[in-house]
Amino acid sequence: MSLTAYKLHFLGPIHISDARSDYGRSERVVHSDTLYAALLAVQGMLSDNVHPDLGCSISSLFPFTVDEDSGSPVFFFPKPLIQLQDFLKEGYDDIKKLKRVEWLGQKYFEEILEGDLKSVINSETVQGSYLCKEKIDKDFVHSQVVPRVAVPRSADENDGETNIFYIERTYFKEGSGLYFLAYGDTNLLDKLLSILQYEGIGTDRNVGFGHFSYEKVEDFQLIIPEQSDYCVSLSLFNSDNKELIQKITSGEKSAWEIVKRGGWMASQGNIGIRKKSVYMFSEGSIFLNQIQGVEQEGKVDIDLKPDEAEGFVQPGHSVWRNGRALFLPIKI
Repeated sequence: MSLTAYKLHFLGPIHISDARSDYGRSERVVHSDTLYAALLAVQGMLSDNVHPDLGCSISSLFPFTVDEDSGSPVFFFPKPLIQLQDFLKEGYDDIKKLKRVEWLGQKYFEEILEGDLKSVINSETVQGSYLCKEKIDKDFVHSQVVPRVAVPRSADENDGETNIFYIERTYFKEGSGLYFLAYGDTNLLDKLLSILQYEGIGTDRNVGFGHFSYEKVEDFQLIIPEQSDYCVSLSLFNSDNKELIQKITSGEKSAWEIVKRGGWMASQGNIGIRKKSVYMFSEGSIFLNQIQGVEQEGKVDIDLKPDEAEGFVQPGHSVWRNGRALFLPIKI
């Protein structure tokens, strides 16, 4: 199956706030709805007519690095919510090490989709939280927690007191970064991404966080089953189709995690206003749903515009979140 891949090379650190908006911890994944929201914010800079459907569906952002022997790129995918030890051959005795795996190299991921690991997993293929056949620097994503100072703008703000807080900065080594997959018409995506690279993603963009250059891979080849009774998600997923949700979660081998999405508004004049929250199925969730090839499903126009509250003026625009996900067949 041919998809379009976008490799993001970050020019400095990045910080992605978690559900608690805790500066002391940065998320390791940029979820698909976060990237959608950043792209729509750019669209709002260009036009008053912002539509939440970009014409294509995208995955969340996953890590990539380089093979230390060949120098070729190594793309990682989220581990489907299955037990990897079910695929082991005899002779592997370090189950604890295997349980720490969060990311699968493309070759292992393709074999998992086909329902079988054709190669023996050994101590050399498990490299930290990564499982891959290539030799990599397992610390190609690393972080640093540093102190920052919040200086009041006036004597009235915070009683004139200076506050010290801590922020986790995530870095990527040379040749490494985050990538995402796109399926559909990418013309509008290309236009918005060409601007977003200078705006940045995540928090503290005004001090250089989250800025990146990107590389487009037009024909990203991924080997997947022709069809299967189950599918796995590469994005956050949300749908208002109750019958569909009941069906896909009823499978004996269905497995999923739920994440809460929300946070604070960042548009001009609305900073400090909390958005509504919504719950979504996480990447790697497995559902009972017979599909052929890559398919996309989910609600595009989730509006998290907050209700008017005492002391706050309701924002004059919608606050879109996108719950449409990419799905691949998986044999389990």
